[in-house]
Amino acid sequence: MSSIMLKDISDDLRAQLEQEAYANSRSLDEEALARIEMSFQIQKEFNAKRVQDWIDEALASGPEEALSREKFDAAFQNGVKRFEGRHATQ
Repeated sequence: MSSIMLKDISDDLRAQLEQEAYANSRSLDEEALARIEMSFQIQKEFNAKRVQDWIDEALASGPEEALSREKFDAAFQNGVKRFEGRHATQ
């Protein structure tokens, strides 16, 4: 198993992490790992719900015109570009 080291953690964040570790009967490392894992699960669930909301909205609106593969691909690429524009690393 790999390991990581967290550096430059504020005193407030460390104190909060220690308090939560104690409350959950975990070591500091176990609490940090649990929090990281939980953040990925929350993100996964949020994204799944958002995608399902888009699907439901699209189904409820009905097609204005037939959707061709070309139109789908163009709309998908447009969505990818918008997503990348909003989540570009700086």
